[in-house]
Amino acid sequence: MSVKVFNPARVANVVRAVTVVAVVGLLCGCYSYRLEREPNPVKMPVNWDFQGGTTNAAVDSQWWKAFGSPVLNDLIAQALKDNPGIIATEERLKQAERTFQQNRDSLLPDPRLSTGLSAGFADGNQRSGDFTESTSAVSLSASYTVDLWGGTAARFRTQVASFIGTQYDTQLARINLSAQVARAYFNLLSVRSRTDIARRNLVIAEQLLGMAQVRYDNDVLRRFDLTQQNTQLLSQRSQLITQENQMRQAETALGLLLGITPQEFHLEGEPIEQLTVPEIAPWVPGEMLLRRADLAGAELDMISARVNVTSARAALIPVSLSLSANASNSGSQQLFNLTDTRNFSISGALSIAEGFFSFKQKRNAVLNAESNEYIAVINYANTIRTALKEVDDLLATAATNTRNEEIQRETLANTRTAFSLADLEYREGSANGQELREAQRSLYSAEDSLSQARLTRLNTAIQLYQALGGGWTPPPANPEYGFSSDQRTSRVTQ
Repeated sequence: MSVKVFNPARVANVVRAVTVVAVVGLLCGCYSYRLEREPNPVKMPVNWDFQGGTTNAAVDSQWWKAFGSPVLNDLIAQALKDNPGIIATEERLKQAERTFQQNRDSLLPDPRLSTGLSAGFADGNQRSGDFTESTSAVSLSASYTVDLWGGTAARFRTQVASFIGTQYDTQLARINLSAQVARAYFNLLSVRSRTDIARRNLVIAEQLLGMAQVRYDNDVLRRFDLTQQNTQLLSQRSQLITQENQMRQAETALGLLLGITPQEFHLEGEPIEQLTVPEIAPWVPGEMLLRRADLAGAELDMISARVNVTSARAALIPVSLSLSANASNSGSQQLFNLTDTRNFSISGALSIAEGFFSFKQKRNAVLNAESNEYIAVINYANTIRTALKEVDDLLATAATNTRNEEIQRETLANTRTAFSLADLEYREGSANGQELREAQRSLYSAEDSLSQARLTRLNTAIQLYQALGGGWTPPPANPEYGFSSDQRTSRVTQ
């Protein structure tokens, strides 16, 4: 029995046969997988129309801490961990990552190794049993379709953009969830504040009714005035019932955002007056495209649409080139021995095939891709303009809300003074019940309006944080897939 001597040269031939296709494929396609920034279709303003804000500000990624509420900090941390929606969103991101890895791996030739082993036993009434000699076969092959016209690379760039867009969507979902939790918490505090106001005013109304009853019993007050005071008391009781129901609904809504069963969630919170309303300075307009995940996503849609045009145009050319390599060995007693390769081949095939109707379909696909590109550019430009409007409007709204709260505080001070005077005059007999009831209604309205004004300022601050990107910053440039922040900044400020 002869002994096979290990021959490195033969092994090298086998490896060369299988990898040559991969090398050719990489050389044909590696240059075109990068995503390049597209020029911004909107001329960016230098400054905001609203002149009350400063520029070159920074929004912290944990912007909610600016409200000075440890309770809110804990609520958002819990929501980002346990909210069912955010858990599902992050799971979808994992799925997208796995799909992207599969798409990336599919760009390379897929070497295939196949082996076979055969053996037999023959017997019959005319012969004794025979065991046939075993034979083995080993084959290693690879094939690759060369990306002559860039269609494969264009489709992969679309997949890159889709995966990065999914990452942006996940980050945007976390920002939006944080804002939802903050709004829900502030709403709960506001409803509680308004409920406390309704309870205090109900106590006042009951005291006034008691005074009116004493006067009526002493024939000093008309029955009409007593009835009016009782009607106002019943109205305030009805409002209190509604407020208490809204308070429970606000608490359960917050519990749902935290991923907690509503019946198991109860929160003490803090007085809404203790919260700080932060002063928020905006980015300069040109920075907006670098600070909002939704704008970055819209840009990716535009990039994908332009890449799809390249892919559709590449499909118009009916020429394809495929390469394949194969190395195999078969024989007896030399199982899995590739050092003595018997068969080795490298082949290529250039094909040209096109039908009349298929060309028309491909041509229509190009026209549709160009149309989708135009739509994506329009949508991106409109998204930018909408974002600019949001920030400018919210800057003005924040200033307006601040002035309104100041006016509401002055109004409340005046209504308290007016009620005190009306109450004193009523007790002394120099004022009628109608004036006192009006003073009491004005007091309740002023206190309630101030609580709502506080909530409005807090919600506007949340909206402004969101409009400024919620602390989002783009990821660092990927050397493999592009996305140079420097290039983008230079273009958006033109």
